[in-house]
Amino acid sequence: MLRSARRAGDVAIEYRMRCFLGVESVRADNALALAAEGDRFDELRRELFEAQPEEGTGGFTTADLVTLGRRVGLTGVEYSSGVEEGRYQAWVLRAEEIFQEQDPQGTPAAWLDGEPVDGRVLTDRRRFGSLLGT
Repeated sequence: MLRSARRAGDVAIEYRMRCFLGVESVRADNALALAAEGDRFDELRRELFEAQPEEGTGGFTTADLVTLGRRVGLTGVEYSSGVEEGRYQAWVLRAEEIFQEQDPQGTPAAWLDGEPVDGRVLTDRRRFGSLLGT
């Protein structure tokens, strides 16, 4: 539903990657930034959610992220070396500081036309569709 609305040009999506769950979320956000360079952000985002480990387990090791990247076509050395060296780690941590100041509620969070959306609506297909006007 949301992908269809985006393709139709009815909505614009801004992802704010958050990393307050621990080092594994910092690594995952770094990998997503690298995936964006390879035009594979959304593909890796979906793969990460499917493979998401329990919070605080240390999951999403660099090896995990390289493997998940390969699944979505991120096979080049730029991606794998960027994951291993944490190329965007400083940027990820700084962005989290800024987002924490702007929106301390955490995730999931959404706004529509500048207004916050009740988080319960995000997981209710009917209510979310109604909100989008579909």
